[in-house]
Amino acid sequence: MKDSLNFKNIAKYVVSLAIAGGLLYLVFRNVDATAILNKLQEVQYRWVILAIIVFIVSHIIRAYRWNLMLHPLGYQRLTIFRTFLAVLTAYFANLLIPRMGEVTRCGVLRQLDKVPVTTSLGTVVAERLVDLLSLFVLMALLFITEFSRLNDFITGFWQEKLSGLGESVFAIYVFAGILVVVLLIAFFLVRAFWDRLQQNALFQKMQTLLREVLKGVTSIGKIKKQGQFWLATISMWTMYFLMSYTVFFAIPETSGLGISAGLAVLVMGSLGMAAPVQGGFGTFHALVSGVLLLYGIEQSDGVLFATLIHGMQTLSFIIMGGFAFFMVSVLSSRKMKAATTS
Repeated sequence: MKDSLNFKNIAKYVVSLAIAGGLLYLVFRNVDATAILNKLQEVQYRWVILAIIVFIVSHIIRAYRWNLMLHPLGYQRLTIFRTFLAVLTAYFANLLIPRMGEVTRCGVLRQLDKVPVTTSLGTVVAERLVDLLSLFVLMALLFITEFSRLNDFITGFWQEKLSGLGESVFAIYVFAGILVVVLLIAFFLVRAFWDRLQQNALFQKMQTLLREVLKGVTSIGKIKKQGQFWLATISMWTMYFLMSYTVFFAIPETSGLGISAGLAVLVMGSLGMAAPVQGGFGTFHALVSGVLLLYGIEQSDGVLFATLIHGMQTLSFIIMGGFAFFMVSVLSSRKMKAATTS
């Protein structure tokens, strides 16, 4: 059983890396790497440092918002610092294995504050739903204000990138059809054998687990400080926007871009980071550099901007994530010593 799980994890990891590598190739194949390296020496890094500070603040706000979601579940003594450490470890873990961060940060919170993983995982699911809703709102705003530009981006840029992939698209449709059939068969089988499943010990454990997760998901409705929760959400996304917008001024070619371009980069960058690849490699570069073409930025300069901001995020995750792992181990060892001496 363990061998099969390990094989599946390795397979997912390899596929994810292959997708990232393929997208990076598509993005960089027509770009002069030497020119990008030369331009990196001309970047005004004071703006990048400012963006990193904004980036850190955004994750402190995320940690505070997570605390607000955990309070109604009986965990009022959580500190922002320890929750912040858990959030940092999540992003660090996502660089290694996609979507691993959610489970990792719940594990850290259990280790530091004895919050059950099933409960905190439910709040993470709810948090992601709120972020997804926020992203949809931003996408709607972007399409309303920049419809003509984005229409050109969708019909032009991606048509060029994905030309010649007709067979692959057909294969995706076939796979989707098979998946729908399998889900329908599974649904009718569950209905037919529902009474027997209710008596199965493993199924009962899964039901208990699902109830705990749903308890965390519904925590949003139980938050007493609703105003602070939604203010934190708005502030967090504002920080994300300012982070991208600040980096515009680090490069002469993008320094003249306005708020609408910053919103476009925020939306496309968020979609790129949400893709099931390690750290958004490839997807972030393709989407951000592609949308900047619509604002008169040449492909090489768009790739430079995407590489700069993605590299800044990745380096921050590595440094701060490493710090978080170290602090978690220190705090855990102190708790163990305190427990043994008491």
